[in-house]
Amino acid sequence: MKNIIIKFLLLFMFIGVVTSSCETTELDLLANPLDVSTDLADAQFLFNNVQLNFNGFVQNVGGGSSFTSAVTRMYAMTGSPIYQSAYSPVSFAGTWSTAYSNVLNDIQTLEPIAEEQGFTYHLGVSKIMKAYIYITLVDLFGDVPFSEALMGNGNLNPKADDQTEIYKAALAEIDEAINILKTPTTVLPQNDFYFEYNNGGMSEDLQNNWITAAKTLKLRIYNNIRLNGDAVGINVTSAINALLAENDLIDTPSEDWQFNYGDQRTNPGTRHPGYNQFYETDNGGSYMSNYFMWTMTEEKDLDDPRLPFYFYRQDLDATNENIFTLGCAAQSAPGHYSSVKSDYLDNVTVPFCTAVPGRGYWGRDHGDNSGIPPDNNKRTAFGVYPVGGKYDAGEGGDVQNEGTDGLLGAGITPILLSSFTEFIKAEAALTLGTTGDPRTYLENGIRASISKVVNFRDNGGDQVTSTDTYLDIVFEKYDAADSDEKLEVIAKEYYIALFGNGLESYNLYRRTGKPSNMQPSRSPNPGGFYRSAYYPSNYANINVNASQKEITEQVFWDTNPAGFIN
Repeated sequence: MKNIIIKFLLLFMFIGVVTSSCETTELDLLANPLDVSTDLADAQFLFNNVQLNFNGFVQNVGGGSSFTSAVTRMYAMTGSPIYQSAYSPVSFAGTWSTAYSNVLNDIQTLEPIAEEQGFTYHLGVSKIMKAYIYITLVDLFGDVPFSEALMGNGNLNPKADDQTEIYKAALAEIDEAINILKTPTTVLPQNDFYFEYNNGGMSEDLQNNWITAAKTLKLRIYNNIRLNGDAVGINVTSAINALLAENDLIDTPSEDWQFNYGDQRTNPGTRHPGYNQFYETDNGGSYMSNYFMWTMTEEKDLDDPRLPFYFYRQDLDATNENIFTLGCAAQSAPGHYSSVKSDYLDNVTVPFCTAVPGRGYWGRDHGDNSGIPPDNNKRTAFGVYPVGGKYDAGEGGDVQNEGTDGLLGAGITPILLSSFTEFIKAEAALTLGTTGDPRTYLENGIRASISKVVNFRDNGGDQVTSTDTYLDIVFEKYDAADSDEKLEVIAKEYYIALFGNGLESYNLYRRTGKPSNMQPSRSPNPGGFYRSAYYPSNYANINVNASQKEITEQVFWDTNPAGFIN
């Protein structure tokens, strides 16, 4: 961990030197005359910047209380009970700017330098990140600028390209990246913030981790377009089987594609932003989702093994609260909640007001935009995983202790983990008949997820429910189910394992319609769901070739009917 902190310090010191000169030099980055060459200095700096801004993009899209996490009830959606007004075009401006102005622009600057100098590591990794970003922009918005993007003053109004063509180009970019990374590198990067922590140091072998990540990204893409692979000219079943035959996918924790935060509080701060929300400030952080906490407690009438690692309860009992600290305390559940029940227990309906009142799992319902009461020290906070917070041993108490609790923010951004791979394979095997047994993949995914969480960075916490006990309940349901119900089980377990990655849950929900028992919005008439996001204001309002779109507009791979999800 000390090595990570030192490298963050060096990186931000270097960035400080460069940015202080940008007022007069713009992109003519300063280089130490003792360095090997200006090109090398530029490449190292740009690659560090690409890595950091790429993580910023992923966090903006799917981390914490982001749009994708909130609309899929992984965290609470608190903007409005009506979807159309829960978010606005301004809500997505940061995502757009981070993608185009920061990461993609830096990659465009880096590529010719890396190509000329033979920096295969820098070049290959950057291409993987570029592909991920364009795929994600399509998944969020549909048609976006591609062929005319990043031209600066040469084209201030880039047209949006057809989303299927962008997907094709991104897949080709991934294949190119894999081929580049197969070539031994002439220069190692200064830092790799994604795999170095897992492997203990920089080496050429880390290029293999990126090759494995690239192939797993392809698996994820193929499965995501399985309803409409023909649109991009892909036989998805054959493509997935080919990847499975290669046997080079993320399948161990050391191969997990994740951004690794440090535990440094200041100068510079390297902690997970979710940790900073709760453990560094007095405002209590954002609200957890009552539905998500309920799925891990009441829905199976069993505490999920990951429960005390995901969440930390500041207050252990919400049953005696008044309307000043818990506004819904004196209210009854909306009538339309009563028809949405547990997948496992017929007499258990989705939660209202709090997830488990008598145990203090204190969040908010989907679409609850009521005012903020004095509940800063009562809301359930992030726990150990993935933000590097505190393990919940049932003692309760305020976590706002100036950042001295838990793992001090040494968390991760989970991008593609070994557990995700197994759930993707399970879904594909069940729905497409690809190689392998979906039940076995499901078990592998659950075991991998639980192991990752309960052993996260030597956090010192205890597993409250055995993995085998948990699996017995899941498989009692799975083994008695028809195909659609089996998919429900797979999707729900994948959903739980995705905590910290809302993008994948958003794609899962649109692709499968599952979990099908999502907590409804507080409003009985919330309007059409976000089948895609609004175009950002800094695109739709400025670009003369752009016009705003409806949130019910579906991306090309979402061929499910209107009203499929809510």
